[in-house]
Amino acid sequence: MKKFLLVLSFAATCVLNTNAQEVYKEILNISEKAANDKTKDIETRKIATFKVDELKYMVMKTRELMPDTTVNVIDRQAYAMYDFINLYMKKLGEAKTKKNKDVVLDIFKTASVQNPWFNDMDLELVESYIRNEGYITKFSLDTNWIKAIEQARTELRKKGL
Repeated sequence: MKKFLLVLSFAATCVLNTNAQEVYKEILNISEKAANDKTKDIETRKIATFKVDELKYMVMKTRELMPDTTVNVIDRQAYAMYDFINLYMKKLGEAKTKKNKDVVLDIFKTASVQNPWFNDMDLELVESYIRNEGYITKFSLDTNWIKAIEQARTELRKKGL
């Protein structure tokens, strides 16, 4: 877990040093490499796969529903998603009991579900990670990540986490 957090920290530093218009591309590139790297553990690859799927969904829906959206908006959403998942993994790693891990999962899952960006009614698609028991990233693809991370941080403070 420490190795995983170190990798995430390094990746976040790379993203912060990237031109604002390149955030989405950089996160996608890092995530695709991690998802395809057979030397990484399966959980790291699954988390990276979620990120790749989310980023591709985000761009697809933005082009379809909001064609005038600027790259900056997508970059901010991409970075917020990246930050959301990093915070989730950090808090999950800090939780020592199954009960606390369940509380962390519920806070982040709820924040994701309660903050849709596109109001996509294709629940089979947008809830595919929530419904799949094989993933710890139980989040909706249709998420406004900026609002979701704000909600998650507020709930974590309320619960003393």
